[in-house]
Amino acid sequence: MDIEILPAGPLQTNSYLILNKEKGEAAAVDAGPEAFDLIKEECQKNSVELKAVLITHPHWDHTLDVHKFNTEGVEVLAHKDAVSWIEDASLQESMSMPGIELKNGSVTRTVGHDEAFDLAGVRVEVRDTPGHCPGSVVFYLPDGGCCFTGDVIFDGSVGRTDFPGGDMDVLKKSILNQIYTLPDETILYPGHGSSTLVGKEKISNPFVTV
Repeated sequence: MDIEILPAGPLQTNSYLILNKEKGEAAAVDAGPEAFDLIKEECQKNSVELKAVLITHPHWDHTLDVHKFNTEGVEVLAHKDAVSWIEDASLQESMSMPGIELKNGSVTRTVGHDEAFDLAGVRVEVRDTPGHCPGSVVFYLPDGGCCFTGDVIFDGSVGRTDFPGGDMDVLKKSILNQIYTLPDETILYPGHGSSTLVGKEKISNPFVTV
């Protein structure tokens, strides 16, 4: 398994491409502005078929290109509480930026807490992580020793909670119960910025330490 990190768009949102070159398949994590072309280019370069897009949470900077993947027939997976925000983009107008044209996308499959499945030959486990916004989840790959965290936690920081549905106390509980319970050596791949480690954040994150 290989992982490509693909930052793009006005907020340099990280999309990720999980590559299984032996199987000839791939899965993407998040679909923000400009992600579609980058992901499609990497799939062609590596001769893999994109099987699905996993959405960590429904904010526009992680979902703006969902509609493009819909036109290609790619499966889009998200939490049930994220569906309305993705399928009715007008709900996010107050959080958008000048010049951004919001587009409605479609979620083809909902996923929830403690659900596990195989995708592109890789085991994926879902953990609910509310607090940053409704419908926020992380995707843990036990065999890959990594977790895609969206905007729940960053290297030395945590997600904003001043958007609709945000709650700092809830976010802290999500981090303590769903992130810090992973093995210390687990790589955390966030929605923005550089990757980090569970063990590092547990002792140095100024917002949530143990």
